[in-house]
Formats: sequence, C-alpha cells, structure tokens
Amino acid sequence: MNKGREAPSLDDVLDFYLISSEETGTDTLAEMIKSYPQYEHDLRELSAFRKVEALISEPEYTEEQEATLQARGMSIVQNLLYEHRHNPVKGDEQREFSSLRDEIERQYEQAEVFYKRTDLSEGILWTLDDRQVLFESIPRMAIKRIAEALDNAFASIANHLRGEMQLEAAYYKAAAAPAATKCTFSDLVKMDDDLTPEQKAYWLSQPPMGSVEDRV
Repeated sequence: MNKGREAPSLDDVLDFYLISSEETGTDTLAEMIKSYPQYEHDLRELSAFRKVEALISEPEYTEEQEATLQARGMSIVQNLLYEHRHNPVKGDEQREFSSLRDEIERQYEQAEVFYKRTDLSEGILWTLDDRQVLFESIPRMAIKRIAEALDNAFASIANHLRGEMQLEAAYYKAAAAPAATKCTFSDLVKMDDDLTPEQKAYWLSQPPMGSVEDRV
C-alpha cells in the first residue's frame, strides 16, 4: 500500500531555503514560496532578516558617540510628547495591538492599499514590525503615516516600534543564533528593491526621530 509523502516541516523548509540560497548564490525566495505556499509568511520573514543581517555588523561606539546617542534618546522623548500634545487622534485613544501586520490584515482587504497610502514597502513594514530598525533612525513621517493609515495614535505606533527585536526561534538553530543587531531606516530604504527611486529619495530626505531637524 503506497503512502503519500509526508509534508516537510517548517524547519526543514527554512533550512532548505538557506542551503539553496547559499549554494546558488542567489535568493531562492520566490521558488521556495511557489513550492511551499503554506510557509510563505515564515519564508518572507527569514528573507527580510537575512537582508538586514547581511547589511549590518555589531557597532562599536566611542564615548563621544555614546553621549550623542543619549542626547538623541532625550530628543525622541521630546518628540513623542510634542506629537501627543499637538496631534491627538479621535478621543486621544491609543489602541493596543500585537503586530502591524495583523492590524493591516484586519483593516485592509488588500495590503497593497496600505503600502500605497504610506509609501512603505512590505519588506520595510515587516522589518519595522519585528523591531529590527534603530528607533531613533526612523523618520517621524514614517510613524505618522503608519498611524494615520491604521487610524491609531502616533504614540501607540512609536511605542510598538521601540520594543525589543523579534526573532522567531525557527529562523536559526540555537547553536548559531545571530547577534541582536539592528539596521538604520536609511540603510533599509537604500537596499529595498520594491521602492521607486522617487520614494527612496523622499524617505532619505526625511529627518530621523533623533535628529536636530526633527525637533524644529
């Protein structure tokens, strides 16, 4: 009696994706999604993480740079307070949520409508949602557009993006867990192939939350 082949597990598919990409020297994401559509979400997550991990390395700061980062942290708090006072949402209500992706799926029949409203790509949104981007490098305008598109408070979105980096255990073997490093928003924009040149130019021109210009 012939039995059907047992479907591969998520771990097997993710391992196969990493191995095939290494062997071919190209990203085999599209091919893997076509072969294993049930794991599309996890494959895209892993692909986004690989891009960020390949781009960044663990930073080393001088005492002067550390002081600058602390000053930027204070400016971020000031920015959030300013936004809360001058740009309240309906009823000044902050709605809690677990994931930007879940909110997009809940509010939009087609996610592309959200990406068009915000001028942010799927890859950028997912990387932001997993908090793989340094918060102080994110432009205020990006947070504002996400908040408006999801009809939520600026502070609510900002608080979510300031959280700890989210990495699924299935993305890597415990013995070879990657360092918890983050990239900057501008680096993410520069390497994103889904943004148009005009969109890239716009986002690269926007001051980040930690900049002097953003406090003006």
